Amino acid sequence: MSLISTRSRYGLRFLIDLAENGRNGPVDLGSVATRQEISEQYLAKLTLPLKAAGIIRAARGAHGGYELAHSPEKIDLWTVVEVLEGRSSLLECTADPGVCARSSRCRTLPIWHGLDRTVRDYLAGISLAEAVGAAANDYSI
Repeated sequence: MSLISTRSRYGLRFLIDLAENGRNGPVDLGSVATRQEISEQYLAKLTLPLKAAGIIRAARGAHGGYELAHSPEKIDLWTVVEVLEGRSSLLECTADPGVCARSSRCRTLPIWHGLDRTVRDYLAGISLAEAVGAAANDYSI
């Protein structure tokens, strides 16, 4: 079971790479793909929703590439996951109780709402800047 898709995991790796390597201007997508061992085509697909949400911006030309549209301190991880997942809830039944005929009498629905809130609050509390330094930190719940 995976609550966070490959799309979000790779998207976060992409943004962390931009935060680490984009201090002096746009970063070429091919170099990110090489460093992160993610196909350039897959990364290109991730840029679309991230650009539309105003998280990154593209620069054309010989020294073109991608860069963060805001400082890493102003980008929280939940916002990124929400943009890449295309929804504001990790579980279908917490986003739309109508998908399950049992939702009105579901004994576990409060548990899933709690899990959803916990994950959302946890990720919303971590900035991209903090994620860059995550190797040196312990983000325990």
